[in-house]
Amino acid sequence: MRVIKNIGFALILAIAFNACFTAPTYPFVPQIEVLNDDLYFGKSKDGGFDSLVVSLKFKDGDGDLGIDDSFTSNAYKQTFYFTFQNQPVTYKTKRLNPSLKLPDFVTPYNCINWEVQRNGSNIVTDTLYIELNPNYYNIFIDFETKNPDGTFTRFDPASYYKYPNCSPQGYNARFPVLSKDPGKKSPLDGKLIYSIKSLEIADKFTINTLRLIISIQDRALNKSNSVTTKEFTLAGITRKG
Repeated sequence: MRVIKNIGFALILAIAFNACFTAPTYPFVPQIEVLNDDLYFGKSKDGGFDSLVVSLKFKDGDGDLGIDDSFTSNAYKQTFYFTFQNQPVTYKTKRLNPSLKLPDFVTPYNCINWEVQRNGSNIVTDTLYIELNPNYYNIFIDFETKNPDGTFTRFDPASYYKYPNCSPQGYNARFPVLSKDPGKKSPLDGKLIYSIKSLEIADKFTINTLRLIISIQDRALNKSNSVTTKEFTLAGITRKG
């Protein structure tokens, strides 16, 4: 099965205000607006990644938007590991200690709660219990497909992409630090262009009418308002050339 291989940002434009200007007053909780006219799909010509590109206007009162590898506190870790009796919690731990009530190694839990360890020869050496940190990412995207009765159904990557081709966090991603001085709290606004690069979006959603539900989050873990794109088909927003 072909799964999502790359999620990235094509371009980020941000405007910071310094002492030379009268800084606007924005809420500390980020606010976003989707730019439907900038929504487009780019089909690869050489068999590489296709790109679904969405643009957002954003503003944030203290400018604490974006994460990079320099932020190493537990709040931003991707995965949490656990111990029992001072030992890592493994699937053997689960079998020997049913009182822990850990999920079985079945879909979708084998993608979201169990991490398979392999050695240099790709041989499985252990299976560790994990919990994924929902705050690791700072932009969140849900795909919804339209039903014949006009309602929409959320696409669930954790159930669709089964082990070992897991994609439990779906189309969520990280955008980098936007402020030139991350330690300085100052208003920030601008345009965020998010490019979802995938080998299989076109195959998965060829005939569907779609919409995207999007939000972002700042480093203080304040989540923005949620915005919804217009309804679209990939053919209808494909950019030629």
